[in-house]
Amino acid sequence: MSIAIPDTTYETDLLGIEPTRIVLRPLLNLDDDQFLQLCAQNPEQPFEQNAQGEVIIVSPIGTNSGWMESEILYQLTSWNKQHERGLVFSSSALIRLPKGSIRSPDATWVEKSRWDRLTIKQQKKIAPLCPNFVIELRSESDRVKTLQKKLEEYIVNGVELGWIIDPILSQVHIYEQGKPPQVLNKPVTVTGTGSIAGFELDLKGIFSATN
Repeated sequence: MSIAIPDTTYETDLLGIEPTRIVLRPLLNLDDDQFLQLCAQNPEQPFEQNAQGEVIIVSPIGTNSGWMESEILYQLTSWNKQHERGLVFSSSALIRLPKGSIRSPDATWVEKSRWDRLTIKQQKKIAPLCPNFVIELRSESDRVKTLQKKLEEYIVNGVELGWIIDPILSQVHIYEQGKPPQVLNKPVTVTGTGSIAGFELDLKGIFSATN
């Protein structure tokens, strides 16, 4: 069943926390090499950066969320191996979106032609590109509203399709270019469109792991 996203905050948002933002501009404006150095010097703490130049401290995830992320990546990679149309990236991969933010979605799929347009140097650092498809997995430390804003940012930057997988409420939020956001309640599977048409994510194990 598909419903429009209500303009309210879920009670379960009280379980999560707002990410900490460190304001650097105008005193300091990190380039890609400096941002990677910041990450290398703090390997235990993942970072992102929004379009305003604020460094965002990403909350660590629990072991169960780590397993769910691994399962999502496994299914996406298995589908990609069959079709060989693109590349799959984990949450360890940083990308710079066209409007300037640096993000690391929990799962990312990029069409091969987009990847091939980058130089080898760009591919080795923070790749400046807009993915075709992204997935954000909600962990116990995440608020729904925070993830919704992230998906809105992805769409504004040109991402074709994005999902929020919410195992806490057994929901999938779907963001697609040219369409209003939708929520699927307790789906067994969710199916891709556009560039990833034919990809079907099996959610039975993921949702049962938290219920």
